[in-house]
Amino acid sequence: MAALLPPGLTVVDMTVNVPGPFCSSILSDLGANVVKVEPPAGDPLRQSAGMWEGLNRGKRSLALDLKTPGGREALRRLAGAADVVLEGWRPGVADRLGADYAALSAANPALIYCSISGFGQDGPWRDRPAHDVNFAALAGHLAAQAAIAGRPWPPPLLISDVASGLYAAVAVLAALAGRGEGGGRYIDLSMADSTLALLAPEVGRLAAGDAGTAPNVTFIPHYGVFECADGEWFSLGIVDEDHFWRSFCGVAGLGHLAGLTFAERVGRGEALAAEVRGAFLSRGSAEWSRQLAEADVPAAAVASMSELPGSPQFRHRGAFSTVGSGTFLAQPFRVCGQPVGPDRGPPRLGEHAADVLGGVGYDEAAIAELRRSGALGSGEDL
Repeated sequence: MAALLPPGLTVVDMTVNVPGPFCSSILSDLGANVVKVEPPAGDPLRQSAGMWEGLNRGKRSLALDLKTPGGREALRRLAGAADVVLEGWRPGVADRLGADYAALSAANPALIYCSISGFGQDGPWRDRPAHDVNFAALAGHLAAQAAIAGRPWPPPLLISDVASGLYAAVAVLAALAGRGEGGGRYIDLSMADSTLALLAPEVGRLAAGDAGTAPNVTFIPHYGVFECADGEWFSLGIVDEDHFWRSFCGVAGLGHLAGLTFAERVGRGEALAAEVRGAFLSRGSAEWSRQLAEADVPAAAVASMSELPGSPQFRHRGAFSTVGSGTFLAQPFRVCGQPVGPDRGPPRLGEHAADVLGGVGYDEAAIAELRRSGALGSGEDL
């Protein structure tokens, strides 16, 4: 696997669940040494083993009780030798634990410190609790869905969690790139803001005064998902391209509509959509796949989750990375032809306590004392 970050670059990740771990999984795949500092009972997401493993492969684990003096001192030493620290508590919690930017950067002025919180460190919603579906509601995603489906539904993917982790990784990498200009940086990342940021095209439409139509390109009658004769579903991705529309009409038996311009097609709206729906009901998904591929039309059958690892395209690109007994997603890019992904599986709780603490000056006796005092969690493999 290609490593892009400087050798030895260390990230101390105190986050749990999805947003922060998704960020640090990207950094880990890029070559960072990620030390996952878990609470004594472990990251709560460990209860969902598959999700947890997918987000935490390639990392090292240390369980610290930051409510103890020994745990806070161990964290201070780790941060002193680190390049990046991630935290994901509600505003104010890091301060109470002595794990805030001011405390940790005092020992390491070059530290990049990223706080990932629901609504950011300030504002009227600063202390409000929320989860993914709430951010989707507050940031307009569910309203956009309702404009299409007639009502909102809980998103099938953790949009705000993943977006927040991705934006956090971008911010951290930018801060690292500019660190020589002025030392460390404090990054205040809001999950609500990250979710809103995904609506950039829609906000542009709002500013232009055309937000009254269905969101994005969903108002186009030949863009969407259609049921086939065998009950399977098929996606058609024609936007404003006349040549794709003509090719589709040739396959679908809609020659009488092939000469319509994009404006004319949109103007016919639901009537044209009904023609497209009727055409798809005339044959099965496999037949549509073959015929539309031959006609060079942007279209695809809806794949099930279980089919993805066997996809010839994803297999060819190395999208799935097998490490030990686990299969994980690699990063969606190559560097000089080399894949970028994990080289180790997920850690057991506290598996790397001796190694990590030894690297910041703790000898065996000091580690044993941390364990005796309760500063180290019960899962440590010493």
